Amino acid sequence: MDLSDRIGLIVQSTQQVRDLLRQQRIVVAFGQRATLCFAIAGPLGAAQVVGACTTAAETLERLASQQPDVLLCGDQLEEGCGIELVLAAKQRWPLLRTLLLVSGRPRPAQLKALIDVGCDGLLLDSTLGAGTASSAVATVCGGGIVVDRAIVALLRPQLGDGRPAAQPALSGREQEVLTLLARGDNNAEIAQQLVISIETVKSHLKSVLLKLSARGRTHAAVLALQLGLVDWPADPQGR
Repeated sequence: MDLSDRIGLIVQSTQQVRDLLRQQRIVVAFGQRATLCFAIAGPLGAAQVVGACTTAAETLERLASQQPDVLLCGDQLEEGCGIELVLAAKQRWPLLRTLLLVSGRPRPAQLKALIDVGCDGLLLDSTLGAGTASSAVATVCGGGIVVDRAIVALLRPQLGDGRPAAQPALSGREQEVLTLLARGDNNAEIAQQLVISIETVKSHLKSVLLKLSARGRTHAAVLALQLGLVDWPADPQGR
């Protein structure tokens, strides 16, 4: 893919992400050292990165010692597996924000396990376009969720048995909250959009999760997209 005509957009998106991440503490884990260096020098910035590792074991040690806000990693590591790393990290630190870039061919069962454990962002590198990765980083670090539509398609057989027997009867407000959730908005952004309190947003989300039989926010968003309860979010970055 020739992205030459989008260089300006990429640079602009990178600067916007840097501005958004000033208060975040981030650990980065990629098997390819060049990717690791580009991530630090690009959208993240050295001030926010408190760990940069190429193996799963080193990353877990860094997560334990630094207690960061966010883990950004790839599925391919020098030692260990990025998918297993995210699963272990989420089980140990449930509030840790995680974004996984998938470059190999993951099994649907692995992707389902990531959804079940509450992975906040899942992207296929083969579908990335100008600014997409930076936008995803900003969304996940801000408390939103990002799931590549190609991954939703791969998950369809795995999540089929977990769907509600019938279309859930969502209230108008629950529908609005679910739509914004699937778009990647965090609780504060949803509250601002709907002019309600964050506590009210949490109450509506709790009801939505029950009605969808969802195990978490990411699972709810994936089910909503599969069931046609919400439209696919517009992609301003042109992925």
